Amino acid sequence: METRLSPRSKLIAFWALASLVLIGLAHFFSVLSPFLWAIITAYIATPLITLLARRTRLPRPLIATVVYLAIVAALIFGIITLVPVVQRQGSALINQLPQTTEAGIDYLYEHFPALTEQLGLDREILQRGINDATGQITSRVPLTAITIAQELFHFVLEFFVYLIATFFFFLQGDRFVAGLRRSVPLRYQREADRVFGEINATMGAYLRGQVLLIAIMSTVTYIALSIYDMPYAIALALATGCLELIPILGPWSAGAIAVAVAALDPTPAFGWSNATLAIVVAITYLALRQLEDILVIPTLIGRIVHLHPLLVIFVLLIGTSVGGILGLLLAVPTAAVLRILLRYVYGKIVAEAERRVVTLDRHADLQRLRDEMPSLTNVNIVLLTRPGALRWEDLPTVQALAAIATRHGVNLSAVTTDPIAGSLFTAVGLETSVVGASGEGILVPQADSGDIQGELAAHPAPVSLH
Repeated sequence: METRLSPRSKLIAFWALASLVLIGLAHFFSVLSPFLWAIITAYIATPLITLLARRTRLPRPLIATVVYLAIVAALIFGIITLVPVVQRQGSALINQLPQTTEAGIDYLYEHFPALTEQLGLDREILQRGINDATGQITSRVPLTAITIAQELFHFVLEFFVYLIATFFFFLQGDRFVAGLRRSVPLRYQREADRVFGEINATMGAYLRGQVLLIAIMSTVTYIALSIYDMPYAIALALATGCLELIPILGPWSAGAIAVAVAALDPTPAFGWSNATLAIVVAITYLALRQLEDILVIPTLIGRIVHLHPLLVIFVLLIGTSVGGILGLLLAVPTAAVLRILLRYVYGKIVAEAERRVVTLDRHADLQRLRDEMPSLTNVNIVLLTRPGALRWEDLPTVQALAAIATRHGVNLSAVTTDPIAGSLFTAVGLETSVVGASGEGILVPQADSGDIQGELAAHPAPVSLH
């Protein structure tokens, strides 16, 4: 005989398997990164593919292939043209840190000697500490030919896997999602659709909004810094866009970096002084920040995440420590999804089960209840069956009713004075109480009559189906 797990054993097995999956994902996160990037790319591009397919009425696979080729071309163009420039400007900016900090210390001691004396700041100790900190940033493992080859091979391999996975998700993403939905038991699909719909709205608003926000802020900042003829304009613009992922601290940090570079620019534009250029850059960043808060963020993201800024910073730190840039991008939507799931579970814990009492007066009521069963998911129903309402020939219908109730999570029980109806309900496994005609001599084949009588007392007005 095949061994079956009890409900408790099934629950333990589920949580054990879920724990193993989470541990495996955390352990092999670096291996999964190209697949996660592929999922993010496909997820962001899916609305565009759907829109183009609907407007052009061309086959969806053709539209997906065209969009995929456009994204691949943009990525290759960026790798060939932008990456070397960003790397060169970023390295130059980092190498300038010691000179920048030294100039800042000189300015502090020259213009605020009383403050430095009151704070007890020692020039040499301060300079040594800053040099140590910047040395840790600028220090790198010497790159030999072997390490360069290893890094290049690792990048090419991950990029190749990313391209293949992205193309697969572009073409098969809808089928993959539909397969996941079919894997959910029918009784839970309505609630699953509602919860997953909320998760999809949150993830979509955040991921697509953040990508557009980074692109918009990087582009606008680059245009402004190019007008001011600022050095490291591309690196500063990309840093400004990426720092938008960090609330409060990110935009202020980006502005502070740009102002510091402007204050130390050896050749300020338009014949300005360094102080004038720094003030203009600061005003530009403040204006862009205000326009972002008023126009960009409400339009793209809509504050849909609903997380406190301090909690966002906390989860961003965790995400960055676990997954780097990918963790930085996924940390906030993951926290928002966990919030949705915890709120749903808490609602289920505190909610009381809905109970209904339904009368079966005639044979047709049984068929009518069977048709209504899909709309009664997770409801407790007590059937009051009048004598003569059911016949022995109704056994297949009663069996189908019990099967549909199980599939949709409807908890059925029955109370009747008719022995035929009681026998039918008991035969298909329903909790049944058969009451004698005089109201005495209760026979309880599967359930405690006190529970059902108490349930009836709480619902004195039965619901008739006719």
